[in-house]
Amino acid sequence: MKDLKIEPMKLIVSIVERGQGRNMIELFNGQRLTHHLQCAGKGTATSEIRDLLGLDGVEKDVIFTVGRGTMVNRVMRDLNNELRGAARSRGIIFDMKLTAMAHVTALAIQMNVQNEVGRVDTMTEEGMENSMILVTVNQGFTEEVMETARKAGARGGTIIHARWAGSESVEEFYGITVQQEKEVIAIVSSAVKRKEIMEAINRNHGMKTEARGTVCSLAIEDIVRLG
Repeated sequence: MKDLKIEPMKLIVSIVERGQGRNMIELFNGQRLTHHLQCAGKGTATSEIRDLLGLDGVEKDVIFTVGRGTMVNRVMRDLNNELRGAARSRGIIFDMKLTAMAHVTALAIQMNVQNEVGRVDTMTEEGMENSMILVTVNQGFTEEVMETARKAGARGGTIIHARWAGSESVEEFYGITVQQEKEVIAIVSSAVKRKEIMEAINRNHGMKTEARGTVCSLAIEDIVRLG
């Protein structure tokens, strides 16, 4: 099959009051953004800041949404205009460019084509010195994934518990049943090691394995190490 050009992808992070995450997911689904992870979070702002921003409490829904860059740009622009009222949520929403993503995952978002194994596409310039690799897997596979990542050069990672909130079209594309309970592994890596780590994880724990893993990376501009 002729190689297909992958459009650069972006990540939307929505931090809204607890219980309002479903409103954001429904809005994004209506805008053809259908790949989501929902996490429970807790805000740290003071009561004065919450009053200033119009937020009710510290308990948050955090939604991670991946989509085509042009589509994300349109939705973010519209959220400042005609879609603002449709959100029915209060909070903060921002987007970030992805630096790399497993090829089959990007294709699943962009169009319906045959699966591939082990390939990772770079989506931005290689100039960034560090990246954060985000790996989403079924619960119970984090140790296996981290062992693979360490063998490829990773030093460690942080685990976040999450819940899949995407549409049924993802299951139709992969021909699998998506487990709802997920774990997200965040790994900070140098640009030199990033692709090797991502390809190893995608090859051994990708969507066609029991782990049902997806992997992407985000650019890190500055790192401050404490202690």
